[in-house]
Amino acid sequence: MRKRTKKFRANSSGQLLIIAALAIAVLISATTVYVYELSEETNSTDAGSISDFVLALKQSIRNTMTSSLANVSKGGEKAVLAANLDKLSQVIRSLHQFGICQLDYTVRNDSTYDSGVWLSWNMSGLGVSSAYANFTLKVNGLGTNLTVDYTLNMTTSVTISGYCTQLTGSEKMVNLTCRVYDDGENALARNISLSYENLGSWIPINSSNNLSIMDYGNGTYTISFMVNAPADSVQVSVDVYDLRGIFVRANVTCYNS
Repeated sequence: MRKRTKKFRANSSGQLLIIAALAIAVLISATTVYVYELSEETNSTDAGSISDFVLALKQSIRNTMTSSLANVSKGGEKAVLAANLDKLSQVIRSLHQFGICQLDYTVRNDSTYDSGVWLSWNMSGLGVSSAYANFTLKVNGLGTNLTVDYTLNMTTSVTISGYCTQLTGSEKMVNLTCRVYDDGENALARNISLSYENLGSWIPINSSNNLSIMDYGNGTYTISFMVNAPADSVQVSVDVYDLRGIFVRANVTCYNS
């Protein structure tokens, strides 16, 4: 089920490229400054120092994955993930605090992931936005020979369930339960917006629908609103931004209880 795609694709391709370029610049600057500060504070190549160095690089990789998935989920090209990782790899190769640094990666491509990205917003009651890549991080120098292999799968998902109650005429009360997850753990939403389908059109739900959203503080939200729809069921679409800025959409058909 598809709806109001223009709402989240309003920016022109030029604007998206500017945003992507700005995100890359910020990521590169943040990585360079952080590692530079770390190198200034570190005067030896003991195991603890190398461990801190690797942790800093892995956090930069995670930040790059996060910003890339946020960009793609809001209408950017899937290729932005590999482009951003390429830029980050170049920065890492320029670091020589502990020797020669190298980051190799492979984005996942299979029946689910395309260019390392999976956007699934059309399944009933479930929406998924995910990025997946395998990494090999190497640091080679005098007294240092370190290789770290690991996988990073960043996933924002939303589950929706609900029902509606017939009131008078074609008026209905819809009740939903929405749960938000980041990487399989309960997560908070930055923003939730809804719409429902009526006679082939998607209509935004707002205060005029007596909209009520109850936040339980653990990633669970109960939502209620009133609609005027002649059909026996109501199709609802829920748009969610998590605190990482990643967008995901979930759809559900609510039947009369």
